Amino acid sequence: MSHNAKYYRKKLKSSTSHGSMRIDMMLKRANTSEPTSSFEDKQSDSNSRENSSSTTDSLEMDETVQVNNDEVEPTNTAVSMESLQVISEEVELTINKQETESSASASIATVKTVDITSKTDNRLYCAARYEQQFPWLYYSSARCGYICKFCEFWEKSGTKQPCSPFVEMGTQLGSHPTRKLEKHDKSENHQMASKMYHGEFFNSSKSVYQLLQEQHQSYDEEKKKKGRVYIETLIKTAYFMIKKRWALSDNLGEMIDFMGTELGMTQITDHLEINPNLKYTSHASVQEIVASISLTIEQETLEAVREATWYSLLADESSDEGNREQFAVIVRFVQNGIVKEAFLGLIHLQKTDAESLMMAIETFLLAKGVDITKAIFVGFDGCNTMSGVNSGLQRRFRNKVPHQIYINCRNHKLALCVKHLIKEFPILEQLDAMLIEIWKLFHYSPKKYEVFCAVQDLYNFKKLKMIKAATTRWLSHGRALARFLDRYTAILDAIDSIYDDKKDPELLGMRTMITDKKIIAVATILCDILKPVVVFSDYLQGDVHFSRVNTRQKELTDALQHLSQRFGAVAGGLNDQDLYFSRLPRLWEEIDDRTNFAHRLRNAGVFTMVQVAAELAEPMVNGLINEMDDAFHCSDVLQGFRVFELADIPSNLPDLMEYGEEKIRQLAVHYGRPLEDNFKGNQTVCQPVFQQNIMEQQFLAFRHQMFLLSYLLIDGLSINGKT
Repeated sequence: MSHNAKYYRKKLKSSTSHGSMRIDMMLKRANTSEPTSSFEDKQSDSNSRENSSSTTDSLEMDETVQVNNDEVEPTNTAVSMESLQVISEEVELTINKQETESSASASIATVKTVDITSKTDNRLYCAARYEQQFPWLYYSSARCGYICKFCEFWEKSGTKQPCSPFVEMGTQLGSHPTRKLEKHDKSENHQMASKMYHGEFFNSSKSVYQLLQEQHQSYDEEKKKKGRVYIETLIKTAYFMIKKRWALSDNLGEMIDFMGTELGMTQITDHLEINPNLKYTSHASVQEIVASISLTIEQETLEAVREATWYSLLADESSDEGNREQFAVIVRFVQNGIVKEAFLGLIHLQKTDAESLMMAIETFLLAKGVDITKAIFVGFDGCNTMSGVNSGLQRRFRNKVPHQIYINCRNHKLALCVKHLIKEFPILEQLDAMLIEIWKLFHYSPKKYEVFCAVQDLYNFKKLKMIKAATTRWLSHGRALARFLDRYTAILDAIDSIYDDKKDPELLGMRTMITDKKIIAVATILCDILKPVVVFSDYLQGDVHFSRVNTRQKELTDALQHLSQRFGAVAGGLNDQDLYFSRLPRLWEEIDDRTNFAHRLRNAGVFTMVQVAAELAEPMVNGLINEMDDAFHCSDVLQGFRVFELADIPSNLPDLMEYGEEKIRQLAVHYGRPLEDNFKGNQTVCQPVFQQNIMEQQFLAFRHQMFLLSYLLIDGLSINGKT
């Protein structure tokens, strides 16, 4: 504890006794058996009046001490300590005498006491009371007094005096505040200022405060309106840049500045004049804009898919750059008579088996609020996990939607047909490895590529790069093989030049593969085979009706059979300039010139053109044809949709009367009856999509309209803007 005791002793002030009981009353209350009454309580009997007469005489001095609050100033209400001590001694003597006299009469004396209830001193100054009575009054700390808000702003400058009370000088209210306040309230200048403040001298019925507030609100609304227009322009610009695949974080701010300064777009300049630093082009703002656009597009797309009667679902699995398995989901539906495609999202997969894929699709569509039973068509790739008939993904999906029709990816099926040839001809693996190594040699080394370009200049060739042959996409091998065979001599010279410099054994092994006559023979054959196959692949990647695919596949089969005959003709001595196979003798001569004598002796007479055609060319063509026949098989129900192809409509009415009855019956049987499906104990029953008899009757009337449409198309008339 500190040695200075004054910091621990409470100081008594005059305000401390406010509302407290007087000391003499406290002593009386402690020594009496019953609490004493106030001055207003005068009910007592005559005996107690006589017994307490002496007490009342002794308390006459106390009554004189009780003062009237209306006549004495508040500063005189405090009683000195000496007076309190004298009063307490007199009260004690009186009470002792009273107890002695009252013991004989056995009655309790009621002492007339002073009113001990606290009363409010109405004479004390209360600022809130005067400010409530006079609304124009307020206290100014800067001027150390009270100011009139009306006169401060609206009194004429000529009438203001340097020491005008309540105007230029803070006023202390003093002992007679009401007189001062009423005097100022009734003054002429104050009355004029009050009228100006309340707008009585203006044409408007509103006060100045209301006018300023409305003007401020109007300004805020105009500011908000310009801000909304600017943000709308910003979002539209960002959406345009997204569709163009431009980088937003770096280019959006520059684009907005260009549109505002160079093009003078008022949507931008009006906002930047008010808020020059509020552009919303920071990285965080751009991310929010992209997220908002994405959320809006997703909500609109999902709403359209939910409202569609049916939709087709396409899904495919792939790995991203982080080697994570991603499952892409796409839907195709009809909205207002227009076929639309929409990307719904990606699903991160832990497993890629058929059961896990089916569970992922169900959970994804359920989370998006899309009914899975409306997926009347589904399309996956041709691998066994997706297209397996017994337990693949398409089989599990049909258990959920029995009316579903599965359409595998035709382009993927075509690529698998070419890939399946590797099982019959293992030399294709060596050819694939050779193409990859040659591409890496010149792609990852600028110095080696410069050597390759220098060699091309010596032969007066156009400088070309090697094309990468994708391991999983065998259709890309066609273009890669064509580039390799066109630059075969230049590639050999470049490899020899690089090997003379560094003596790299890998280059020696690569040169050995390139000078292998059997590998070169297979390269020429595969290059010629893939020519018509790549054309068919490009057709499949376009917007094509699936009912026409089998027709085009039959054309490809015929072209491959004709190619097999051409291979035999070239082997017999015919020079077919359109085939790379006809260049094979010259390539073999180049190989003989670039190999030593011993190596030529070992390979002498191993292959002839007839042997290559019989052992490699014709078997590879026939194997590819068989693979495509199996891969492009179409179900009867799917073939039934060909009835709506206008190109198949008969050109005369007698044939039209029998057109499409069998195919429409196949569709009516499939969609016009309830179907039941059982898969591993899970039974699903679905109701008919259409009524079978009504479907057949409506087609009988619709085929006449199809006949008219085909007739108009043949004549070249315009229908819906198309010819």
